[in-house]
Amino acid sequence: MDQPTNLEGEGSAEKFLHIPYDQRWELLKLTIVRIYMEENNKLVQLARRMKDEYSFDAQTHQYRYHFKKWDIKKRTTTQEKSAVISALGKRRLQEGISTSEVILDQGGIDKAVDKKQLKRYINQSIRESESLTFSPGLFLQQSLPYAALMRSIGGNVDDHSSPSSVGPATPAYLSVNSPQGNGPPPASQTDLSPTMQLVQRKVLTDRTRLFLEGRGQDLMKQMNRDERKSTITWLHDFWIGPKTWDLPSINFKSFAQHPIPSTPIQQLEQGQSLESIPPLQSDMALDSPTQLCRWTIHYKDEEDYEGLSSPLSTADSNPEEHFDIDDESTWSEWPTQGRPQSLANTLSSGLEQNMFTMVQKEGLPLAADSIINTIKKSPDELQAEAIGFIIMSRNIDAFDEILEAEGVPECISAISPFHLAAKFLDGGKSCCLIMEELVNCLYDRNSIGLNYVDKSGHTVLDTLFATILRSHSTASLKIVSDTFADQSQCTGQEVDPCGRWDADSPCIRQLYSWKGEVTIPREWKHMFCHSSVQTVCHCISVIFTTSRKPGINTRSGLFIRRCPHCGLKLDTGPLHSLVITTFFLANHALPGETLFGMIACLVCLLTYFADPCTRVEVSISAVLGLSLADDECQHSPLNAAELASQVPSSIIDSWPHEVRQGWSVFNTILQHDVIQRRRETVSSPNALGIDFDDSTDTETEDIDSCDHRLHENHLIYCGNQWLGLVWAAIQAELLTYRRLNEDDSWLSPRFKMKDIPIAFESNDDQLINQALGVIGDDGQRMLKDHSQCGLFEAQHPGCVRREEACALYYSNLDDWKRSTFIESLEVDD
Repeated sequence: MDQPTNLEGEGSAEKFLHIPYDQRWELLKLTIVRIYMEENNKLVQLARRMKDEYSFDAQTHQYRYHFKKWDIKKRTTTQEKSAVISALGKRRLQEGISTSEVILDQGGIDKAVDKKQLKRYINQSIRESESLTFSPGLFLQQSLPYAALMRSIGGNVDDHSSPSSVGPATPAYLSVNSPQGNGPPPASQTDLSPTMQLVQRKVLTDRTRLFLEGRGQDLMKQMNRDERKSTITWLHDFWIGPKTWDLPSINFKSFAQHPIPSTPIQQLEQGQSLESIPPLQSDMALDSPTQLCRWTIHYKDEEDYEGLSSPLSTADSNPEEHFDIDDESTWSEWPTQGRPQSLANTLSSGLEQNMFTMVQKEGLPLAADSIINTIKKSPDELQAEAIGFIIMSRNIDAFDEILEAEGVPECISAISPFHLAAKFLDGGKSCCLIMEELVNCLYDRNSIGLNYVDKSGHTVLDTLFATILRSHSTASLKIVSDTFADQSQCTGQEVDPCGRWDADSPCIRQLYSWKGEVTIPREWKHMFCHSSVQTVCHCISVIFTTSRKPGINTRSGLFIRRCPHCGLKLDTGPLHSLVITTFFLANHALPGETLFGMIACLVCLLTYFADPCTRVEVSISAVLGLSLADDECQHSPLNAAELASQVPSSIIDSWPHEVRQGWSVFNTILQHDVIQRRRETVSSPNALGIDFDDSTDTETEDIDSCDHRLHENHLIYCGNQWLGLVWAAIQAELLTYRRLNEDDSWLSPRFKMKDIPIAFESNDDQLINQALGVIGDDGQRMLKDHSQCGLFEAQHPGCVRREEACALYYSNLDDWKRSTFIESLEVDD
């Protein structure tokens, strides 16, 4: 029998007395629910009224049974309250929205929201929720403007979703009536009803918690387009702020020419609607960076010069007229008076005063004041955040100032400072200085020895390898580690290791804001060049010549695979990881690649006691991405040289000539060093079966014959004289040659790659010296004397200066517009 659509009033004769008792329950359902719910009667009162008024005699337990069957309950469940808050939170900016517009469907019966229950629930949940906490590194991640970030998380920049379509789906049992009226949204909290004020507070607090927990994608799912845009712009402006901290500059550098309204659907101050803001200029051509590198030159300031005032130039007399925001040489110096004493204070006051952005914090879809209060209660964490910004901006002076003023916060390891420095390499301005400062200034629990491996299991050396592939190949970092699988943007890519662009460069700002791209275009990159190679090798030297150095043979966290047959975890040693990195650099090579840089990294690591003889279980098919069979194990114990020798020749033959030539040199040096080291401990030197003529092998001189001071702390391997010769020649090449024009060679004519394998095979001293450029074509020696291990007598033997290494002046690094002079290093005793 169909249920009636409505009931007649009291006294109606329609009491269904002629219907059997069991069937009357459904016919009287609406009446029972009305008396119980709307008229708020208890079960005993309900039973009495139904008996007196409708001649329907039932016990209270029978009503309980049928209410459960009908899904009728007076009390709103926690799940329903959360759904109501979510639905109202999406619409909190609509005019006239209130709890009265929310209807709960209970067994086909409409039920209004109990405001008292909802308010009690919100107050209790806020009161009982855990305190908000701030973890260092949170703001360091906000490097992308709106368009690029939405692209990176798979969102649509021009998504004009309705409020109800964002966040968790509204359950079917809940509906919200759209309030009538087209007026503006509430201008402030006080314009909302008390219950809606609580709802708003709850929604914003929950979103703030997501942000502070680093759950950025979950946060974006809670917001509509305009909320996302205002939030991302606010965060990105803050990310830019520590480098400029000047509103016009921030607006320019973030391309914030499109003001964000204080509320997402409010008219802009200029009378312009949000919809009338021009779309992204995706059809505009980018200002591509130059293909010519910058470089750094370490110098030793041996003289104290008296400073003289320069004549007042036209630019000095009228700085604004000659100001170019993209040319730092035209920037006026900040006045020292009135400036905060620390960057941490600058960050805190900047957030509190909101002076870095046009986005009004009152209109943010976050509880901005809660963020500010949480950060103010976390001074150490904020200082660690400030140091993170300093590392990313490669600001040595600021690093010294903050350490001198406030010291090192105990929580600095939370930002993985050494790994962060390895991601933001800058061979055009700072080289290894930031890494050196970190290594020398962070002690005890914060030292590199105890923080060499990060939470992802990557060593600092791993991070350097990833930076090489990111910057100088077309390879995706997804092949390197599962950690990068869900990352569409590579951290640090906004700074080019050879100094051709950084986060402030017009090309990067245009790429992110105009185009909405999150990856560096292939045509911007170039091969692993000398400026980058020098920076990587100097960082390696800084890391492994300190008294707090980590173990250089610590297992790598890259290229980890698992055998599909036996399930064994296949991890690699540092040199295995270097071999695989070299393979992928070769297999995804950019034009002009020679693999000289990877040869330099190999020789540098071998010099600092990386062990080429260590064997680990490796599957060539797995690490190179070849086909795998799961019916048998395909891994075997291999050292780094054996791993390199097993790369299929069919792949090598597909590489350009220069790459194949570099791979041959790489393998020759690695295999030769394995033989030399084994000769020290076994009678049969050629356990590898490598085709070298033992009768022509050079006898290794006794290590005691090398008296370089680094041997006192056992920092340097000195058992391979030819390895030392190669290392000395590589350092000289990096100190004296750069490509000055785009049609120039990437290598100097002195470093003859094609002759190196021949020289090793023939064991000809004269030939190897000529191939490496140690002896010039005229027979004159080009290098100063160096130790058997390839080190010069230098202030820092791992970061030698040109005048410490070269016997003659033959450098072409005299283009001062592309040179940056930085301090020479000293070995940490």
